Amino acid sequence: MGRFCTNCGHPIGQPVPESEVLPRLDDASYAASSADPARAGLPSWLIAVVGAVLALVLVVVLVIWLGGDDDEPSGASSGPATSAPSEPGGTGPAPRPANVAATTRIEAPEPAPATTDLDGSLVGYAAEQMVDGVPQTTWRTGGDASGSTILFTLRRPTSLTRVGLVNGYAKQVPNGATLVDWYPLNRRITSVEWVFDDGTTVGQDLREVRRMQGVRIDAVTTRTVQLRILGVTDPGAGPLGRDYTAISEVMLSGTRA
Repeated sequence: MGRFCTNCGHPIGQPVPESEVLPRLDDASYAASSADPARAGLPSWLIAVVGAVLALVLVVVLVIWLGGDDDEPSGASSGPATSAPSEPGGTGPAPRPANVAATTRIEAPEPAPATTDLDGSLVGYAAEQMVDGVPQTTWRTGGDASGSTILFTLRRPTSLTRVGLVNGYAKQVPNGATLVDWYPLNRRITSVEWVFDDGTTVGQDLREVRRMQGVRIDAVTTRTVQLRILGVTDPGAGPLGRDYTAISEVMLSGTRA
């Protein structure tokens, strides 16, 4: 029976086999192998670029979030947007001035009696014909009406900005093969004054033309208008001339006060 070593148990007299040398673990290799495999495979410059991009995105998000919306007032509801209700009594377009003369009550000197015209028609000369919108009709009174006043009373206070008149009898009438023009054959008014409730007085000189002659005035609120006749021409000349003062139309233009 053989002998064995009391220390290792190997038979005495037989060569001891060499021990298998295990490879030495290198500390650096171990640290590398235990690192995050994802990071181990990325170059350092790429990691820096990705980090910079992420930081930039974060800054942009913060700016947008903190900046808010300037159009929304402080304390506005975050619920669904609704249209603001219209304020009652909102101002719309300014009203356009209109001729309100036709709605007035008129006090004027006595009109001349009705006559038969050259075409056989009966013609009257009432004061209301100054505001009927027909220049061929007229108010006329006998003789020189200088110094007379015609009073127009409006239905309600009105802001007037323009006044005027047709200062004679602007009618032409057939007479055989010709037309007779009554404008130069009656007196024509040469100057007037317009007087309003607050005492404002506007003078107007008139030409000898058979169309409306208006004058613009500073807006004046009034309920009455006095038309004072200051001057007239001589009577019409020739066999058809007439000694009457006439006004075919009056204009009082403005808006409701």
